[in-house]
Amino acid sequence: MERKRKIPYGVINWAKLVRECLFVDNTAYIRKLEDVDTPVFLRPKRFGKSIVCSMLAHYYDVNLKDRFDDFFGMTDIGRDPTPLHNSFLVLQFDFSTIQVGTLAEIERNFVEHVRGRVERFATQYASLADWSRALELDGPAAMIDKVRDIIKNAGLPPLYVIIDEYDNFTNELVVSGRDSEYNAVCGHDAAGDVTRESFFKAFFKSFKAGLADGTVGRTYFTGVLPITLDDLSSGFNVGTVVSLNPEILNLVGFTQRQVERYVDDVYEEYGFDRSNREAVLADLKAFYDGYRFRPDAEPLYNSTICNWYLFNFISEKGRQPSFIIDANVRTDIGWFRRLAQTNPRALEKLRAYIERGEGEEVSLSALSAKFGRAKFFSEDFFPYALYYLGLLTFEDEMTFNIPNLTIKNMFVDYYDELSEFTNADEARRAFVQSIRAHVKADGTWHGIFEAYWRHYVKARIPAQAFDKMNENFFRTTFTSRCMDVLPMFYSFETEYNSSEGRCDFLAIPKLGVAKPAQLVEFKYFTNAAAEKGNVLGRAEPDAETVEQAFAYCKALARRPDWNHPIAATVVEVCGNTGYNWFDLPESKPF
Repeated sequence: MERKRKIPYGVINWAKLVRECLFVDNTAYIRKLEDVDTPVFLRPKRFGKSIVCSMLAHYYDVNLKDRFDDFFGMTDIGRDPTPLHNSFLVLQFDFSTIQVGTLAEIERNFVEHVRGRVERFATQYASLADWSRALELDGPAAMIDKVRDIIKNAGLPPLYVIIDEYDNFTNELVVSGRDSEYNAVCGHDAAGDVTRESFFKAFFKSFKAGLADGTVGRTYFTGVLPITLDDLSSGFNVGTVVSLNPEILNLVGFTQRQVERYVDDVYEEYGFDRSNREAVLADLKAFYDGYRFRPDAEPLYNSTICNWYLFNFISEKGRQPSFIIDANVRTDIGWFRRLAQTNPRALEKLRAYIERGEGEEVSLSALSAKFGRAKFFSEDFFPYALYYLGLLTFEDEMTFNIPNLTIKNMFVDYYDELSEFTNADEARRAFVQSIRAHVKADGTWHGIFEAYWRHYVKARIPAQAFDKMNENFFRTTFTSRCMDVLPMFYSFETEYNSSEGRCDFLAIPKLGVAKPAQLVEFKYFTNAAAEKGNVLGRAEPDAETVEQAFAYCKALARRPDWNHPIAATVVEVCGNTGYNWFDLPESKPF
């Protein structure tokens, strides 16, 4: 039986990818990258940067010229390659593997990594020259300088230098608040002024010198932030940040069209029943889409986490995965903690995102190509820092906002932490226990909301916060809590965009769950407004909100893929005093 192609979750080797996996072809961007000799491409963690490094290594390696068709024959670039393909000696580094300890340990680990990669390089190109003299030296810069000398004296092809996650271990120093070690690595004193040559700066200066004398032909660096590049100063001030270049913007990540085609390839490869195709696409869009790195750009999906979902989709034989938030994503909370420690407005801004759904007014010009650590932690730069970390994205030309449900879920956790709520774990356990009835035949959504109200809203939110809230707080936090405990039964969406507008909350039953979809519209009143209007305890909901809820239901029912009954509810929340729960009649024509 023919072996089926896999999903490349965790695959960062191009040869393995093209030999064993389904994949999205982004090789056309190689042509655009060649317009710049020293591109630096920045994107958040787990966004697919490493596979691009491997792709470039296979494309430019002079040793792989005879295997070009094996690696690229089925791709866009393979059908029309550039003249530079297979014309370099490729020297690769991956700084994500460098362990952070004391300053002396960091330097030792860095030296060992460089030595290991030079040894690999020497083995790879052993037929071209004797590289042993480079390996006899101790310092990273000295090893690179000797490699360059050998290339120059032997008349060999120049280096193509690839560094994946160039700022990984320096970012670890930054996020853990180890500023003195960071300054030492970058060659700065305690005030951040350039004072000396560090092992790290000397390493990059060797490549800069190679670009000048021709022994280094091109470089390609990936990372998350430009701060280390800026703080290296003269070490490598020739790098060109291309992350916002509109012609290279989609180098990593998936477009909507690519996701749809990719999902279709999975169904065809594995012969799965396509009846849940639209539900799978809805999951992917709600949880992984929405990253706009320029205001005029098409939103992108996080490719790594899309692969994680599809990997689990195949493991579950074509059923929607029970859990759709990769736990690895939550590691970014460390950055948020570090930023919050230096920014007294962090909680204020976070409350604006969660309590009111307010975006942050920003300017594209403020996303300068390079900036140092000091600017990154400045108060005014807070939203831009979150943008680089993939926690905020362009909503429109003037505003940043949260890209998708995965990040919204993380923001709710950050919100709880920064608000210093007590007994968070106890409250979560109580909430989980309170809604277990829903998995049985007699469970109700009203019971779920009551548990959320009792164990989250009433127990943990300070009374003064309710004066500034709107519906956004309830649709966001209620969805987040439901995602924690009901993902095996439902897919969730907030502000589902239908032909009739955006509904607040939508829970769609997964295959085999014999329950209706649940649609909820929230109407919020401050305590004062609720008392003035005598809202709490009234017998009927607001007619306009009911009409809107039914319009959303009808829009859903018109979808050609829709096959669920819909239960619609209006919830009128009255500050922190109480709420009205109105289940709408099921006899309506939807």
